[in-house]
Amino acid sequence: MGKIVAGSEMAKTTPKILVIDDVDANLQAIKILLKNIDVQVMVASNGHQGLKIAYRENLALILLDVNMPQMDGFEVAKLLGEERETADIPFIFLSANHDSEEYLLKGYSSGAIDFIYKPLNPEILQAKVKLFVAMWTLKNEMHLEIQRREAAEKEIEYLAQHDALTELPNRRLILSNMENVIKRAHRQQSQFAVLFLDLDGFKKINDEFGHDAGDFFLADISKRFVANIRAFDLIGRYGGDEFLIVLSDITETLELTPKLTQLIEMATDPVGWKGSELRAGASVGVAMYPEHGSTVNELISSADAAMYLAKNAGRNTYRFYSNSLNQALNRKIALEHAIRHALENSEFEVRYQPVVAADSGAILGAEALLRWSNNTLGDILPKEFIPIAESSGFIHELGIWVLKETLPLMHRFPKLKFSINVSALQFNNQQLLETFIDLVDGASMIPGQLVIEITEDILLQHKKSVMERLATMRSLGIELSLDDFGTGYSALGYLQQHPVEQLKIDGSFIANLEDENSATLIKGIIAMAHALNINVVAEGVETQAQEQFLQQQKCDSLQGFFISKPLTSADFEAFLDSDEQEACKRL
Repeated sequence: MGKIVAGSEMAKTTPKILVIDDVDANLQAIKILLKNIDVQVMVASNGHQGLKIAYRENLALILLDVNMPQMDGFEVAKLLGEERETADIPFIFLSANHDSEEYLLKGYSSGAIDFIYKPLNPEILQAKVKLFVAMWTLKNEMHLEIQRREAAEKEIEYLAQHDALTELPNRRLILSNMENVIKRAHRQQSQFAVLFLDLDGFKKINDEFGHDAGDFFLADISKRFVANIRAFDLIGRYGGDEFLIVLSDITETLELTPKLTQLIEMATDPVGWKGSELRAGASVGVAMYPEHGSTVNELISSADAAMYLAKNAGRNTYRFYSNSLNQALNRKIALEHAIRHALENSEFEVRYQPVVAADSGAILGAEALLRWSNNTLGDILPKEFIPIAESSGFIHELGIWVLKETLPLMHRFPKLKFSINVSALQFNNQQLLETFIDLVDGASMIPGQLVIEITEDILLQHKKSVMERLATMRSLGIELSLDDFGTGYSALGYLQQHPVEQLKIDGSFIANLEDENSATLIKGIIAMAHALNINVVAEGVETQAQEQFLQQQKCDSLQGFFISKPLTSADFEAFLDSDEQEACKRL
């Protein structure tokens, strides 16, 4: 990378003057006369020697004797004017001929700027030399300034188009270069591959070793990638730990396999850092032009979608874009657009699934479940729209809306507990906690009535901020429930460190009660939770056999379609008001 040279950093150049005269005494005399002027005086005793010096030096002025043997001053002047390197050097003739007008005209016609007559007048010589030195100095400084500005402009242009850390083309430049690749491929009716690489485990390097180590790792991996692609292929840092590689002139996708494997191996090999080894990997998504897109945005979107397939496949691997993936991508885009206006269009609804006591069937409360129905897209499952709401940040507004929608039921049935799901993103957002505080302070929420359901990974962070939030919620009378228990770490020991009142056994284990391992796991969870004074809710209960098993194991509460499907607010009230003996059976 080039370096901008500031004006103060430019080396000062001493002007050079060449004196060409065949009399050595004249040369020495001129050097003495000019010693008080800041110039470097160079001398030549004949025309040939003078021309050699003029060709290689950046001269401010030549003092040229007219009358010299072999090659006189007029001949030297003619040769100086014929060469590009010397044509612009000003020269002054030194001459003893004072009177001939024809002589002077010949001198000026040959390019001379002036005449200085012999014997030399020191003051005239010094005055004229100073004038030309000043003119040369001004010209030289202007030239240096132009060079400095040109260098600065090139540096600025380079920095605007390259990543400062890896020196790879940045997103702006790689996208511009891809446009050119598309145009060439279109003309030649050829195809090329776009690779979207995302480093697996890079965040862990930053967290464990610091950002300096992360920067070092990125720079090293970038060099490996560059060394393993062809000179005419493209590579750029797309952002963070993401890279784009464009492999041109690909005749078929099968020939990409060795290169993809090689790039992943490059990312997997450890990088040495201060006595430690930095390790990561890479998930790679591949899109082909023109099959998977004909524009830059289409190709990158396709490769990006394929990269997520690689991550879902276990990471450190690659996947190609597919038509089914294209359909999923289009649906995701449609959902992202529709969800922005779903609340204002009243497309969301909260349903309440009852939770009952396992031994008596008494209704203890309900879980608030969010449902979305769109006129164009139909009914959309939470597992599909919740990730989109989280990625857009809309989840915060949505979560608070669910809570406020549930408040009327909470007011009408103050003895029941109502639970809402809170993702890690919501839990760590200050806005949710402030909402809880406002509702309790305003007597809009009864302490002990609200239960928030979170997943185990939030507790396992062991962050001070997490502990402080939990303590605040506990002080507000909000209870904590661990959702989908059994699918994550399931290390009951950490529950002793946190104020957990309840855990919910994931429905997938209830559905597989016939499997001995699942049954054993459920028995163990219930026994250990009770030893820690934690209530257990079994969700996904769908059969009487499941209910009876859970009752035998002293499970505290049941939830599922065998008890009731999720109900509207009105239907939930009707469910509560029912006098039927089978109130806990399916509606």
